[in-house]
Amino acid sequence: MRLITSLVLISFLAGVSMPARAAESKKEIAARLDAVQKRVEMLEGRMPAAVQMQERLDDLESQLRSQTGTTERLEFENRKRRDELIALQRAFDILSKDVQEARTAARQANAALGRMLTGEGGPVREEQALNGNAPVSDAYALEAKTAYDEAKAFLEQGYFDQARAAFEGFITSYGDDPLAGPALFWLGEINAVQGDFRSATNAYIETLKRFPKGSKAPEAMVKLGAALFALGDQEEACRALKAFPAQYPKAAAGVRARAKIERARAGCS
Repeated sequence: MRLITSLVLISFLAGVSMPARAAESKKEIAARLDAVQKRVEMLEGRMPAAVQMQERLDDLESQLRSQTGTTERLEFENRKRRDELIALQRAFDILSKDVQEARTAARQANAALGRMLTGEGGPVREEQALNGNAPVSDAYALEAKTAYDEAKAFLEQGYFDQARAAFEGFITSYGDDPLAGPALFWLGEINAVQGDFRSATNAYIETLKRFPKGSKAPEAMVKLGAALFALGDQEEACRALKAFPAQYPKAAAGVRARAKIERARAGCS
């Protein structure tokens, strides 16, 4: 405050020339000094408000800098998250493509396996051997053949679960039809392919019990031996495989060759 007072006084005195000061009376000088003092007091009275305003401005500036830093940090975090999301989306797209390719490959492999099991493209299919090439006229037989063909189509395309359900339904509805024998055999094949050799064994046995002279009976006996061996029952496996030649002496050459392979695999003496 003294500094302000001194500055005001110096300014006042500097503005007054020596001749003028000599001409003025003491009273006039005192009056002018009083005016200056009042002005100084007025300015000093305004100083606290000015100081507070400056402090407030400094505080607002500090807050602004802090908010600016926070905003910049948030913007940086948002950019980082966006980059992470983009990377995740790319990884997901790659994974989805890999999964789709794996599914397609599995689908193709299942279809190939289904065609291999059914011998698609072979010289004679069992439905042809049973029904011949003549059209089926009996309504019941026609329904049975239609249901069988649908189940067989699932199998040939590698849809094993659907094929199993369709063949089971066929056997329930058309158990006395000649095609029930092949249907039971295919159930055994589906179970064997999926590693359920116990169910496969039961299906092969059921085929032989109900249709011992059916078109699939010779192959069912060979597959029964293979399934028993897969279950660890070598004795029963060899029993079935050794009985095969006498049981089905006129079996197809391919079935007889498979029987020899399975006997060797099982270590039958």
